[in-house]
Amino acid sequence: MKSVFKLFIISLFMLTFLYCSDDSNFHKTATIKVVNLINGVDNVIVKNGSYPINYATTEAKVGFDEFRNFFIEESISNQVEVVTENDTLNPIYSESLNLKGIHSLYLSGTFGDEEVLLVGDNFKQFTDSVVGVRFINLSKSSGPIDISIDRQNSNVISGLIYRTISDYIEFPAKKVDGSYTFEFMDNLGNVSITNFTINPLDKNDVSVKKNLTLVITERELFGGLRYRFTRFNNY
Repeated sequence: MKSVFKLFIISLFMLTFLYCSDDSNFHKTATIKVVNLINGVDNVIVKNGSYPINYATTEAKVGFDEFRNFFIEESISNQVEVVTENDTLNPIYSESLNLKGIHSLYLSGTFGDEEVLLVGDNFKQFTDSVVGVRFINLSKSSGPIDISIDRQNSNVISGLIYRTISDYIEFPAKKVDGSYTFEFMDNLGNVSITNFTINPLDKNDVSVKKNLTLVITERELFGGLRYRFTRFNNY
């Protein structure tokens, strides 16, 4: 009886090994983080693959100032389309993507004049108490931008042009370091146009050993152009 049981266990192990060794049964996936920053568009809807868009489901929708992760099969062509709720017949993005790893798809601009930027998310792995911050300029009218910290004399970012992204910059995140206020300065470096504060150790803003993205965008408010930072976590 014991011999039969041993034979059963060995057979089960071999079947499990063969199944796990068969690459055809395992498909790696790539991740696309879709970020909706389009002024005047409450929701975009993402079509992933050959399946028709289900306009009734919330899983395919991305609200304004929000993001959602979508998964596609890695290393093969995947058709990805994005439409707005304002106009579901004309995609603002339609591409066959062959990707590996993690990417972000930033949608910006205004309804009828949308801009799309696909970037790779090459995260840093942190072992010390630091936070990584990168910056993206999606403000069409701003020109190259400079970013400083707390009105310091030197810039952490200089001349970041439209539709470009910086590397992750490491900032110490121990208790003694406190918070960081990033300021988007005017061309003379004298006036802070907009700013954004992070406190890596605050219980509501824990970002130690993490990667963050700050996106600079613009929108029309009260008859004038306003600039702003929007934060997204990239862990």
